[in-house]
Amino acid sequence: MNDKYLMENVMFGSKVMADLYLHGVIESTNENVNGVFSKALTETLKMHHDLFKEMETNGFYSLSNVDESKIKQKKKSLKPLLEEIDD
Repeated sequence: MNDKYLMENVMFGSKVMADLYLHGVIESTNENVNGVFSKALTETLKMHHDLFKEMETNGFYSLSNVDESKIKQKKKSLKPLLEEIDD
């Protein structure tokens, strides 16, 4: 196994954990339980962000700006769908 594969799997796991903790925060009625879930969620999100930054540094993720014309083209193509939803 290579580093990229391992880091992608840890990142996937952190997404799953964040989702579970978020639901714990939303659904908990006990203040103490809510606090524990909230703290776990915050720590998991920080770990996820740190992992993403490390992957970006190692070249496993490359970010680039999207050309404004592509954004306008995509908005134009989605406009009929949005109008259909509004009807």
